[in-house]
Amino acid sequence: MRNGKRLTGLQIVTWTALGMAGGLVAGFVLGEWVGDVNRPRLRRIARRMQERDAGGLPALGAAAAARAATAALRAERALEDLDLTATAVAGGVVELRGWVPSRSLRTHAARVACAVPGINTVINRILVRGEDDRSLPADFQATDQSA
Repeated sequence: MRNGKRLTGLQIVTWTALGMAGGLVAGFVLGEWVGDVNRPRLRRIARRMQERDAGGLPALGAAAAARAATAALRAERALEDLDLTATAVAGGVVELRGWVPSRSLRTHAARVACAVPGINTVINRILVRGEDDRSLPADFQATDQSA
């Protein structure tokens, strides 16, 4: 608006159309320059970032990570007699399950699995006997407090 003049309806429509056309052209040019954004490309980018976070070591595949974690748990003297399992979740990610007699062994098992090269994430679902297997009182009632 120059000198306090108002735009006419035709001018508003013209400038709106020019703005939209310029945005579309810029979007197409940027899309060609940057490339298509799709799930496989985003997964590759996320995998590369995860590998950099792991100190440059490539993440193990899902099955290889589970085998490596299981072998590490069986090789550890304090854990070899316990029935612990490592399940593959994704590349470099394993989930530990089983029962242990103490919290310290639960923590120790997770640390052993984390120390395996190529494993980036450990989901520790190991339960402690005497703590996680207690029964609830007969009069206990659970209530849903979700938002």
